[in-house]
Amino acid sequence: MSNTINYDDPKYYSNRELSWVMFNKRVLSEARDKNNPLFERLKFLSITSSNLAEFFMVRVASLMDMVNAGYEKRDIAGMTAKEQISALSQVTHELVAEQYGIYNKEILPGLSNNGLRVIKRHEELTGKEAAFVDKYYEENVYPVLTPMAVDSSRPFPLIRNKTLNIGALVRKKNGEGDLEFATVQVPGVLDRIVQLPVKEGAGSKNRKKTVILLEEIIERNIHKLFMNYDICRKMCIFFLP
Repeated sequence: MSNTINYDDPKYYSNRELSWVMFNKRVLSEARDKNNPLFERLKFLSITSSNLAEFFMVRVASLMDMVNAGYEKRDIAGMTAKEQISALSQVTHELVAEQYGIYNKEILPGLSNNGLRVIKRHEELTGKEAAFVDKYYEENVYPVLTPMAVDSSRPFPLIRNKTLNIGALVRKKNGEGDLEFATVQVPGVLDRIVQLPVKEGAGSKNRKKTVILLEEIIERNIHKLFMNYDICRKMCIFFLP
């Protein structure tokens, strides 16, 4: 009996794209490792997010092109492009769920324990914080925003690659007409993280610093961009090519 191994057998190989996801999970393990400094863990978490965006722009987009072209040849691991996309959908959803779990359950509480409060939703703002945020919007953010609506007379606008946008479903205030889709880009000319002022006084140096993301400030005030419309739903969208 021959002992020759057939190295053309797919069982000896791992799919390249799934292997990449496993690599990114190893990077994510550094964000989970409590032996690492907190900001280092946050940095590793950011790296996995950036890696995943590039992965979908390049690798997954290439697989989608293969599927659209009807390309059905199997790779060295024995998977078609369609099978790879299906498998990637499952593992990347698990990866993203793990990313959010680490951020919400470990990183944010850790930051809070070390004196940094991150406002996750603008509804969490106190009255004075909300007043500061609204003033900051009027003076710094509003002048550089360009809202765009989409309907039958206005095609979907050209949106820059790798930009964060806030989308909204809007309806005219008189209640007439269909829902329309509108979007506004979160401006890259402004810092995405905005620090709220600490009230001066006794013990102010020991108080937590508070920050909020720029998109939360815009979302809070988005109704001011569409004065003749009711905002029915809002969402953050990160656009890839």
